[in-house]
Amino acid sequence: MANMQIPGIYVSPQEYRLNPLQIDKRCVAGFVGIAERGPLHTPVTVSSFDEYIKTFGLFDTAGNLPFSVYSFFKCGGAECVIVRVANEKCAKQAQLQIKCSGGGKVLFEASSKGSWGNYISAHVWHESDEIAKASEVDATDGNWIASDEEDIAVNDVLQISLMGQKVIRDVIKKDGNKLFFDKPLKLLGKIENPAQNIKLEKAYVSVSLSCKDSHENFLHLSMNPSSERYFVSYINGRSRLCTVRANDVHGIIKPVYSALASDGRDGIAEMTAGDFIGHYNGPNQFRGLGALESRDDISLISVPDAAWLYSQSGASDAEREKAVFAVHGAMVTQAERFPGRFAVLDVPNGLDGIKILSWAKRFDSSCAAAYFPHIDIVDPMDSTGAKTVRIPPSGAICGSIAVTDSEKGIFHAPANTLLNGAVALANRIEDSEYEMLYPAGVNLLKYFPGRGIKIWGARTLSSDPNWRYINVRRTFSSICRSLKIGTQWAVFEPNDKKLWKRVVRQVSGFLLDLWMQGYLAGSTAEQGFYVRCDEELNPPENVDQGILTFSVGLAITKPTEFFQIAITAEKDGASVYIKED
Repeated sequence: MANMQIPGIYVSPQEYRLNPLQIDKRCVAGFVGIAERGPLHTPVTVSSFDEYIKTFGLFDTAGNLPFSVYSFFKCGGAECVIVRVANEKCAKQAQLQIKCSGGGKVLFEASSKGSWGNYISAHVWHESDEIAKASEVDATDGNWIASDEEDIAVNDVLQISLMGQKVIRDVIKKDGNKLFFDKPLKLLGKIENPAQNIKLEKAYVSVSLSCKDSHENFLHLSMNPSSERYFVSYINGRSRLCTVRANDVHGIIKPVYSALASDGRDGIAEMTAGDFIGHYNGPNQFRGLGALESRDDISLISVPDAAWLYSQSGASDAEREKAVFAVHGAMVTQAERFPGRFAVLDVPNGLDGIKILSWAKRFDSSCAAAYFPHIDIVDPMDSTGAKTVRIPPSGAICGSIAVTDSEKGIFHAPANTLLNGAVALANRIEDSEYEMLYPAGVNLLKYFPGRGIKIWGARTLSSDPNWRYINVRRTFSSICRSLKIGTQWAVFEPNDKKLWKRVVRQVSGFLLDLWMQGYLAGSTAEQGFYVRCDEELNPPENVDQGILTFSVGLAITKPTEFFQIAITAEKDGASVYIKED
């Protein structure tokens, strides 16, 4: 704008600033399963396995979740969302009650439900600070003591030393320098010169909590709710192990050397497929897999403990297969409903080729992929490195997909990549099984001597040839999501030809950049994409209704799966011709 010094009309051109369109390269995986501890049915974001341990504990659980998350980060994953599940009606928090000297009990409750809380132990001891001597006492009734110390407040707990005895009293009232107690001091009327033989000390409590390898110390805490170091608020604001409740307590917590919490229950034995599937009924009203619907940044979803359902004894094969199918079906349904979300399914372990084929045919979706077989990883808790643990592959697969997205781009097929940490396969797969299962959409894991275990497939479970490949489906979904977010600026703009041109210009620039990066196929940009927004797509009746339509066509890069090598013998030698299929 010109410098306005003289009265008049000044005109400046309006600048249109379009929101930049870009591909979100974050690949956040959502895991649902059984953990040792942590909040139930609540999505928690973690950026490392150390963060997972702080919230959900280690590997002491019946499920596969901790091992799968461990494999996710081992294979290159950077961020994931964890939802711990259990049967809420049967799961229970461990508790410990400790009595107080003046009556009432303090309740220590494990920070989350589960049998892990039964390992919590508490050590409680007292401390005191000498603050003053008495200047006057109520020798008749023993209801008060006068002291010039100003640091004593109502609800403070005092330790009073008198004739070799120590008693605890709560200060319930302060009138000038007189301190009134909750209970009378009957000894005051039985001794000579009581004011000279009384010592007043502020009483404090210290608490040490431990659970396995975790230790927490809270020292010099007050029983006064008005204090900054009030033991309830102080511990609750800092402890990862316990929460504390104190209702109608008097005096100070009694000292204990070691007291164990009890009655904690995991609620796992009673779990069904419904506990994993859960529901989503709105903000803060979700359970299980439905909790992931509260997040819009999740790219991959995995339920590694669907394999735990299949391994449960006491149910028939048909019942176990039905439970696993219900969980996998819910995963696929959610992935189809949320743009940019993709389900990674673990084929149940122990099935033969015919049953695997039958299992895969029950799904027909471009938003899901299946992997077989399970993998063996080195037990993270074994210092010798000799023991292994068998787990579903989805955690490692999600990590491999995430690192492929970040290093190469989402348009690269997440295959022919090494599964870090995998040392063996649960099943030896014959070539005949490869020929049967891979065309059905089952991605197989393959061991290459000297090179390790690799993902040897990049197909979805879709029967539509256009959506056969994982990277095609995910690239398309990611571009659609970017277009939806990046064109929000057009809402409520005048629906005219100027707007149409601005939309075409912005979207074309975005897709041209993607074509140059390799997201789109074609030797020219025209072969890779087109963008239309004209009168044919936006007739007057649509314009009158406030509808803007633009059409985008994409040719997404497809992966190479097969090489044909033709060797022909000629008169002067042999020639080799390589043809891609």
